[in-house]
Amino acid sequence: MIPPISMNPFWTERAVLSSDADQIAAHACYRQEDAHRRAGYTAWLAPRIDAGRYLGLFANHDGAVVGGAGVVLLDWGPTRANPGGLMGRVANVFVEPQHRGHGIARSLVANVMARCEALGVREFNLGATTEARSLYQSLGFIDYPAEMRRRVLEKQL
Repeated sequence: MIPPISMNPFWTERAVLSSDADQIAAHACYRQEDAHRRAGYTAWLAPRIDAGRYLGLFANHDGAVVGGAGVVLLDWGPTRANPGGLMGRVANVFVEPQHRGHGIARSLVANVMARCEALGVREFNLGATTEARSLYQSLGFIDYPAEMRRRVLEKQL
């Protein structure tokens, strides 16, 4: 048995293992239209967990996973604000609907970021849903409008 990282009256937290990659992928690709991506996400994720490039936590209640959060460690390169060069991309934050409102997501995200900070990570980013914005703001995240994005569509390749 994996020892819990922290405990409270409702749930325990534990580090994810590469054997958890299928479950993480199911939560990352939870929409029906994303189901075809799950196997590829699992294949991508499992070796990153083993290599320490993805740090994640699960919340367990009564023997079942009820929430999770992870951080992908990106070799971003040193910047003025982040001289160490590692960036943490918060991903795969979920809490089963019947367990929301108890602080599970807040605890998981805060604890997985603390583990990253202990490794020297000083900058984090994420994509937030409208519902989760206040959670992330309460953890110190701010809007960063300077970012831009370009995607290459398959038909352009």
